[in-house]
Formats: sequence, structure tokens, C-alpha cells
Amino acid sequence: MPASAEEQAACTIMQYRQVVSYYLQVFQEHQEIIGHSQWLKMAENLTHRTEDNPNAEYPFDEEFPNFPSGLRRNAIAEAHGKALAWRTSYEKWEERKRKHEERNARRIAAGKKPIEFTKRPPQYPEGDNCWLSYYGTEYKWEDSHHIMLKMFTGRSYTYRKIALLQPFVVPPGYAAGSPMLVKKPTGWELHVPIVRVAKLNLKKIEKLVKDPSLKICLVDLGMKRHAVMTIQDTKGRVYAAKFISGAKDNHLRKRYLEKIVNLQMQTGVIPKGERFAKDLWNKVSNLNDDIAHRVSREIVDFAEHHGAKIIVFEYLDDLKPEKGTKSHYLNQKFNYWVKGRIFRYTRYKALHEGIVTCRVPAKNTSARCPYCGMLTIRRYNKGRDGKEVKGVDLAKCTNCGVRDINSDFVGSLGIGTAFRLKYCL
Repeated sequence: MPASAEEQAACTIMQYRQVVSYYLQVFQEHQEIIGHSQWLKMAENLTHRTEDNPNAEYPFDEEFPNFPSGLRRNAIAEAHGKALAWRTSYEKWEERKRKHEERNARRIAAGKKPIEFTKRPPQYPEGDNCWLSYYGTEYKWEDSHHIMLKMFTGRSYTYRKIALLQPFVVPPGYAAGSPMLVKKPTGWELHVPIVRVAKLNLKKIEKLVKDPSLKICLVDLGMKRHAVMTIQDTKGRVYAAKFISGAKDNHLRKRYLEKIVNLQMQTGVIPKGERFAKDLWNKVSNLNDDIAHRVSREIVDFAEHHGAKIIVFEYLDDLKPEKGTKSHYLNQKFNYWVKGRIFRYTRYKALHEGIVTCRVPAKNTSARCPYCGMLTIRRYNKGRDGKEVKGVDLAKCTNCGVRDINSDFVGSLGIGTAFRLKYCL
């Protein structure tokens, strides 16, 4: 029987993942409840025996006797989220397959050979990569240094007092959420989210722009740079700028993806039901999430430092990766995916600082010259001999002659122009 807190934590997580896998099988066999509004109630009716429901189809308590109800509902929610994400991906895969078959039908009608559809369907998820969040009935705060968590002793669940390495203090206007138990290489950690409960009293953008002293943070999310930020006023004057390089992160992601592609070439046929290169894909996923958190934090800190009340992005929903090697294609695809997550993370972090976030149309933001206003911006790089070569790092205007400007900086100024056209005129 595990005696130490670390052993009991490992035992608790192991059984929790077993329960998540159990409910993933339930959702797989009853896919009609995945998208239903009453999915939690329906899943419990299928598994949890009560006086009103004595003949549950899947007797959960026989597999996991005395499993806490709060942890059970948490496992159901975790399994439902994974199953719902899988179904969404599977429906997209089916739609791509349908369109491919339609194109093949047109090719056959035109006397051409059909093209084989090679994309694999998404694999149904597993429950071995999730962590336990404690709902309100399964934990108790003793003080800022101690918390009581329900742990599995190998036979039953009991509260165990856990001492924190540093005091947990909730800032004024916030409340603590459900703590999550996570295993890191350095040991076990308890992640506790905080939720803002105090009202922010944010003003609408239309009212904010009437203030002549208003500062706005304009953010251009690039390819080689994660972001280029400028602080501007409602007249377009630039007060500060900051560049966040993405070369190191993009190179690291490219290395992971190259390893995955090479393994796929060596493996050939992937066994059905197995997740290929799971550890490498987890590294890519964690890297993408880390980038989004780091960049969004820098954006909010930059805006707050300069007193900006609005952070402006551009819509980038229609971006598609360029053709090339598979690892290059995937790297660009993930880069575009990270941009969307940067916006979402910035939005909620900015709200905590009382800053409004919005987006403007991306049309012509990088093509319009910020000095003459004409759509005459051209992008290029400088070769080793100083001559212009194909690339996107620098920008020049073929109308007014300005040149050797950072292209992402021009994009940030263009976002400011689009914002002023939308809200300040």
C-alpha cells in the first residue's frame, strides 16, 4: 500500500486515467450522446447505479468501487472533451474525403486518372495523458500553506494533508478555482487557477477612442517573428516598438517534425488504434502551448507598461501553409495554429489587466505604405552581396521610394491604419 504523498498521488492519477479510459469507451459505443446537451446526465445514467436507476448498462461501481463522485464527474467531463474533439476532427476528415471523391469523379468524367485519398482518419483518443482536477467536494484549503486532497491509498480514498512549498495567496478581486495535480520532471505540482470575480467596468472601444491621450498596442503576428508590437495613438504616431523573435522556437519545432516524418517513412504501416510517435507529438503540442503563453504574456506586459488600453490584432483565419516538404508544411501549419492561440491567450490575460482586445480585417495591412498610403509595398530580402533577393524580411514602397523597412513593422503600422479607419473616423 502506498504510504508517501508522492506514491499516493501516482496511484490516484493512475486510477483516474483508468476511469477516463473507461468513459472514453462508453462514449465510443454511444456516440449519439457526445454532442447532446445532457451528455453528463446520460453518461451517468449509463454507468452509475442508483435507486432510480438500478440497471445501469455499464456497472461502474463494480469496476471502481467507492470512487468519489466529484472525481467521477471530472473523468466524465475529461472523456467527453476528448471524444468531442475527436468527433469534430473525424467529421472534418470525412468532409475532406467527400470533396476528394467529388474531384475524382470530375477527373474520371474528363478522362483523367483518379488520385488516391491518403489522409488517415484521426485516431480515437486515449486516457493516458490527462491530469486530475479536483472539484469543490474533493479538496479543502486548510490555510495558505496546506491543502487537503482526496488520495487513493490502494484500497480507498481518504483526505491527505499536503504542504505547499510556498504560500498560495489569492489576489484581491479573484477567487481560487479547482486545483490540478500534475507530475513534472522535478516532482509533483499543484496548479491552481484563479478566477476574477470583481467587475472590470470596461468601456467600449467607441468610447475609448474619444480620449485624445489613448494609447493603442498594435500586434502583427509574423512567420519568422512571433510578433511585432507598436504603441500608437489615435493619430497614428508611434511611441514604442518591440520585436519577439520566433527563429529558435520554429527551428526546434521543425526538428521534432523532421523526426516524426522520418519515423513515419521508416515505419510504413502504422498499427490500427495506436498513436504514432506519441512522445514527439506531445513535445510539439507542449512547445506550441508554451509559445502562445510566453508571447501573449509579453504582449500584455508591453501594452500595460506603455499604458495602452486596447490591443489590436488582425484576422488571420484564412492563412494556409505553403507547399514544400512535409515537415516544412506541418511547421507552417502549427505556426498558423499558434497565432490563433496567441490571440485567445492575450484576450483573457489582457482582461485581467483591464485592457480591451479586438481584431481588424487583414486586407492590405501589409500592402499599404504607411507613409504615402498607396498599395505599393513590396517584400524582399538582402543577399550576401547586398542585392535584393526573393524573401519577406524587408519592405519597400515603389511609389514614395522608402525602403529597407522591417516588413512586420510595416504590417503593425497597417493594422493601426485599419483600426483608425474602423473606429476613429
